[in-house]
Amino acid sequence: MRVSLISLLTLAPLLGSASATHAHIGDQIYPIFELLDEDLDRIDLTDGSVDDWIEVVGEPSLTAFDFYWGYQGEFEYDPSELDFRIWLAWNQSTSTLWIAMERFDDLYFNLYDADKPWEMRLWDSSLRFFVDGDHTGGRFSYRLGWQCEDCTADQVLESNRQAQHWMVIAEAPDGENLYHQGASEWVVRAPYAAAGGGVTGETPALTVTEVKVTLFDDLIYDDEDASRASQLYPGKTIGFQIMTRDNDDTQWKDGYGKSLFLTLAMPWSVTDADFFVDGLLVGAGEDPSRYDDVSAVTPSSWGRIKAALE
Repeated sequence: MRVSLISLLTLAPLLGSASATHAHIGDQIYPIFELLDEDLDRIDLTDGSVDDWIEVVGEPSLTAFDFYWGYQGEFEYDPSELDFRIWLAWNQSTSTLWIAMERFDDLYFNLYDADKPWEMRLWDSSLRFFVDGDHTGGRFSYRLGWQCEDCTADQVLESNRQAQHWMVIAEAPDGENLYHQGASEWVVRAPYAAAGGGVTGETPALTVTEVKVTLFDDLIYDDEDASRASQLYPGKTIGFQIMTRDNDDTQWKDGYGKSLFLTLAMPWSVTDADFFVDGLLVGAGEDPSRYDDVSAVTPSSWGRIKAALE
């Protein structure tokens, strides 16, 4: 969905008043707010807007300040070039995780090409995220690339089995906004998953990327009936990781162009869930202080939880 540009420059930076304190691995448990069953139809994943997320979920769970800029944080964050905020939510009865990203980009280039591998289609407005529904950690990917041509049969079976790697983009000419790294085609379809979004403007641009996916404790790529979805409930901790990319080049260079990865956790989390960050499933209307591990929530996260409950 693409709508007309009104005044993007008045929207950047999106959250200039946010705290600049960086969250390191293990320092913070991020709140993930519950969507009740009656809330699910109130969020439209294809409207290109986060207004419904603000109404239903409240304040965002993450901002650009929470991310490493470059793999070791070697780049300085400049909100005039890129700024974004991310909402995280969950639903118990469907075992689904819901994510929305609203993003301002001063130079927006979508080099999506359906003839190229998926990792080369994920440019501006794209989101890569990883989830470990039962918080068991461990290696979940045996792929050097994305197609796993050299993987053994056992490695294909184990890849993305106990933790999953997803990729989603706001604007896909062929309509394939969502991709799962594993071999499971059924897992990206209803009722397990859906995705969409929209782009306002050319460059600069405001993009919205929205997605829901099912979390699996045991995802067997070729056996839908034998796969086991994660049981989600208030107070549960899950593991997750989020990455996005800022591309400032209109041309392909060695397959990637001039681009910068932004990551919530360290990059080796792309194969090992031990390096994910923690997310606390907060029940609708609940006070997070009722949970035993609430002391692990830092003041900045605590403030966001309280703001959403008031």
